[in-house]
Amino acid sequence: MSDYQLQPYSEDALPEIINPEGASIANTYLANACSLSETSRALSLPTYEIAATLQQPLIKTYVNGILRETGYRHMVKIAEKLDELVDRKWIELEEAEIGSNKDIADLLALHHKMRMDMSKLLQADLEKNVPSRVNQTQVNVYGKGNYGKLMEKLLDG
Repeated sequence: MSDYQLQPYSEDALPEIINPEGASIANTYLANACSLSETSRALSLPTYEIAATLQQPLIKTYVNGILRETGYRHMVKIAEKLDELVDRKWIELEEAEIGSNKDIADLLALHHKMRMDMSKLLQADLEKNVPSRVNQTQVNVYGKGNYGKLMEKLLDG
């Protein structure tokens, strides 16, 4: 089972309504490592129909969201493996008492670059999702009737 299959279509994944056929095509496409030909074989549909479905805005948003989330998870897994590798290299250097500091420096530089890249990607996603702030002023007009007089007395004290 691939990482893509861990994220099936759900209302939580995409609040808008996707037709069941589109969801089926999208999930099969993701489960088959984003291969149009494999998806076509799995669903017994022509490739052009699958491609057209995947270009629909809601389907495209859904697929891109799943791919982005999966990419972040893979970056985290890679960073964890790199942490383990750095720890093993440190142990090797301490045990051997001779060795190249260049190896460990290269690993640490790679680790830092990956962390910075992940940070930039996450920041870019956050900035896209932050709604712009618009200052609005509400003016209440209560009229000249009894309600208006009552509101004026209450507000003015």
